[in-house]
Amino acid sequence: MKATFYVADDGPDYLNNHIFTATHFSNGLKNYLFMFADLRRQLAAAGIDLATQDLHPMADSELVIAIDQVQFFQTYERRPGQRLYLIINEPATYFPEVWKRENHAVFDRVFTYDYTLADGENYIHHYFALDLADYPAPVPVTEDDFARRKLLVLMAGMLELNKPRADSVSLLYARYLTLAWFGRHWPGRFDFFSRGIEDKIYRSFRGLGVLQRVLPAAVTSRVADAVARRRRRFVESLNRGPVPADAKLRTIGQYRFAVCYENSRLPGYVSEKVFDCLFASCVPVYLGEPDLSRFIPAAAT
Repeated sequence: MKATFYVADDGPDYLNNHIFTATHFSNGLKNYLFMFADLRRQLAAAGIDLATQDLHPMADSELVIAIDQVQFFQTYERRPGQRLYLIINEPATYFPEVWKRENHAVFDRVFTYDYTLADGENYIHHYFALDLADYPAPVPVTEDDFARRKLLVLMAGMLELNKPRADSVSLLYARYLTLAWFGRHWPGRFDFFSRGIEDKIYRSFRGLGVLQRVLPAAVTSRVADAVARRRRRFVESLNRGPVPADAKLRTIGQYRFAVCYENSRLPGYVSEKVFDCLFASCVPVYLGEPDLSRFIPAAAT
């Protein structure tokens, strides 16, 4: 059976089956593409040939699987007998429209790691896939060695510098508050590593939209530039730079504790962050999955 994997088509990173084979998304021991490559392998074992939409046009496929893409399918006219599945992968922090239930009606099945949505019929639960076999064996650490480590580390490429709405599940602002507190009060016992924060994060602030409506664009741009410079100066004064992909566990293993906040507080969304800590014999300071013991024995954390 021919099947189409419908991915974001705003660049070459995912198309031409790159989503199944590329390694340039790897960050430390995280391989974001592992779950998709493994899905393709398992479908192939069942006689289903899965490829991205540029290689398997949807008009030729009996099955279409969309990954975090819903808008296109609201007006899509499927061929007779064609099945449409949706995989919800990224949290609503990034793709709020994907989580709106009114956008799910056009799909035959929706697969999600959010076990509170799963009903076994329309919504099917799956686990957030991680390649744990790629981790080296944990190295035991003595109490003396642990005590000699530096206190705390934070590794992050995403922050939110503006307070979110009260109903937001994002933890990016909480991550920034933690960085700011330790950066101001305990910089000597705390390290921050980042590949860099996007410029638009620094430039965005509450009230910017109002200013853009009442002031000339050149004026609001200068204001945003000034805000960005001040924010960037503080964050980058703490940033020790990116950690090489093959040094992530070794770096975490130099600290007693690690700030381990998921990007969002969502049921079932347990990424590699907490496992990085456990395999590095580092204590995770965790925020995210409301019931982590559902996935990891409490004694392990």
